[in-house]
Amino acid sequence: MILLKKQKKYAWINVKVCMLVLFVNGMVMQTYGIFIPHMRDDFGTDTASVSLAVTVLNAVMVLFGPIAVKLVEKWKMKRVLPVALFAFAIFITGISYNEKLKMLYLLYALCGCCMYFGIFYLCPYIVNHWFGDNAPQVIAIIIMFLAIGGSIGNLVLAKITEISTWRNAYRFVAVLLVITAVVTAIFLKDDQEEVGLERPKQGLKKENKESQERKNTITIENVYRQTEFYCVILYVACMQLCVSVQSQIPNLALSFGFTTAAGAIAASLNSCGGIPAKFLLSICNVKIGVLKSVLLYNLVGICGIISLLVFQNPICLYIFALLFGFTIGSSTVQLPVLSTRLFGCSADYDKIHSRIVLISGILAMPGSFIAGWSYDRTGSYQVALLALIVNLTIAAVAVRIALRKKGGRNS
Repeated sequence: MILLKKQKKYAWINVKVCMLVLFVNGMVMQTYGIFIPHMRDDFGTDTASVSLAVTVLNAVMVLFGPIAVKLVEKWKMKRVLPVALFAFAIFITGISYNEKLKMLYLLYALCGCCMYFGIFYLCPYIVNHWFGDNAPQVIAIIIMFLAIGGSIGNLVLAKITEISTWRNAYRFVAVLLVITAVVTAIFLKDDQEEVGLERPKQGLKKENKESQERKNTITIENVYRQTEFYCVILYVACMQLCVSVQSQIPNLALSFGFTTAAGAIAASLNSCGGIPAKFLLSICNVKIGVLKSVLLYNLVGICGIISLLVFQNPICLYIFALLFGFTIGSSTVQLPVLSTRLFGCSADYDKIHSRIVLISGILAMPGSFIAGWSYDRTGSYQVALLALIVNLTIAAVAVRIALRKKGGRNS
């Protein structure tokens, strides 16, 4: 009984630390769009050139994964994460004082290295070490704070930028990162063995014998011959392309003739949409199945895009931002659901999952840059919005193919 109480105590302390880290990372990751018009004017360049910095950050963040894994294996998360957060604060501060576009790319790339730990690594690491079979529910709870951070961050940082400059907004974020690093260094419990507890039994819910045997035959060597592997990659890549366009929402509002304040509100609503999306998705996956959940969520996003294309007024901008945020907010939860459902019983699951993240991330890298480039060439985001509809449709088809053999209520 005492061990059980300790297990719950330390597990939920780690969850709270993880929530804080994701909240602050969300304030950075989901607020790029607030600064794009200001950086464009400050650096005397175009939207595509500034958007390229976001593309560089996302590219480095994905490619840094294998290095991050080795660092944590050698030094443990409790040592690595606070250092990464302190370094993140230094690079963010550097951005606030930088005057050169090329240096902006370098600083964003360095930020991408630091962000990998908070965005992609920390949540699965904590959940797998402390929660075992309850991982899907805990992941949904924790990842909501990424969206909450983006929602609050868009409003707060937009207000700081309005009354001061975008540089001071970044300095404010740097202070929050330092505070987060200190809290992490003090409270994060790296491993159960450190506090005298045994690891929880890992595993998934029991499945039928045939499915179990099929999954056990999937290894990192033969996964490349599995159609499901490429379908999950295609789904994630399409959804990540949509997520990368998220940074263009404030500039999108300006392109339709709306005010800067309207763009900030839309960006905040976009992040808000991801909060209920993550919570409701776990329910939808159980009640109507994964495939129908993907179809439903993507249809919601397509309806939001169509409403903006057809009516083009501030109300429809807000509706689009909210519904689109609801749709793309599902991808961070649905990815681990799909990968564990299809490859979870494989001894090489961790390697397979990391390959999915890496390959899909590389495919999705150009999203923000392409959207900015399209705007510079056409003066409109209509082409980008139509491309989003195509992306969401392809993503749904990919999931349908991946789950075609599953059958049953939860497929």
